[in-house]
Amino acid sequence: MDAVNNKVELKKILIIRFSSIGDILLTTPAIRLLKARFPECRIDFVIKRQFSELLAAHPAIDRLYQFNNSQPDGLRKLGREVREQHYDLILDLHNNFRSHYLTMNSRAKFVLRYQKPLLRRLLLVKFKINLFKRALPVYQRYLKPLQRWGIRDDGLGLDIFFKPEIIAKINVKYQSFFQQSSKPVIGIAPGASFATKRWSAHGFKRVADHLLENSNTALVFLGDTADRELIDSLNIKKSDKLVNAAGELSIAETAALVDHCDLVLTNDSGLMHLAEALKKKVVAIFGSTTRELGFFPTSANCVVIEKIDVPCRPCSHIGRQKCPKDHFRCMEEITPQQVIEEIENLLHFR
Repeated sequence: MDAVNNKVELKKILIIRFSSIGDILLTTPAIRLLKARFPECRIDFVIKRQFSELLAAHPAIDRLYQFNNSQPDGLRKLGREVREQHYDLILDLHNNFRSHYLTMNSRAKFVLRYQKPLLRRLLLVKFKINLFKRALPVYQRYLKPLQRWGIRDDGLGLDIFFKPEIIAKINVKYQSFFQQSSKPVIGIAPGASFATKRWSAHGFKRVADHLLENSNTALVFLGDTADRELIDSLNIKKSDKLVNAAGELSIAETAALVDHCDLVLTNDSGLMHLAEALKKKVVAIFGSTTRELGFFPTSANCVVIEKIDVPCRPCSHIGRQKCPKDHFRCMEEITPQQVIEEIENLLHFR
């Protein structure tokens, strides 16, 4: 493998990021900026099959390698396909065993990797020693290996694209709701991958009840099948201004529905990044994770609600299935009234 030469014009680029929703969306500034810097280049992307919809309609991506980890020899076959392409650059934004395997015998001219801040993250989470001088968002950390080509953040944020047929399907499926509902439309996404990243179901119910009773808004609940069960358990009064889409839609269809929302209330989750990519106003509730870890939304349209005076935060960089201190103050002390006020401020109800 050659030493990186910033004068080389890249013609074939491969980006690797297998998962998940938020992390993949955080790669989109790198995709956009690489295409702007090398407009004639071919850009391919390795992604897990279940997340491929996120990039299937991206205009700058020529080929998606959809990795299926349920296939016993899937990684070996993928490695062979990558090797046959002789990429000029492989940008490894996952930096794990699988991505190393793909790059090991890739015959790529250059391989650059996202360097995870493992030591600083460990010191912050385990010992509360904060060596993060600047809390750079992860998408800017993804751009660091590309600085040698003069690539810098353009401030345009995250991207997501979807196919016209997806838009048409959502428009038909929710036509009556869109026609009956009053503006603004608020999306509510109560789910997250770990329990310590989820605000209370009771809190979401209080907020939803208040908005339905006291403001001229319509509500769309978002999420997967597990989130649907949670939402159904809230027993929110049925209304023609309320629809529960959780568990009914694919990732791309969910994105097309979020595009109809004016604001999204969410936890620290993939749907938060999706809403930000669609340039929506966002109220994001953060519990066990903090700004230094790099996943806070950065748009001026986004507001983060957190309890900064809880000394055990962060207790994990990805979240836990229960509070290790058994008090869960970081979430329990965030009140429905705080959330309602931030929503109303962003929507100029006050």
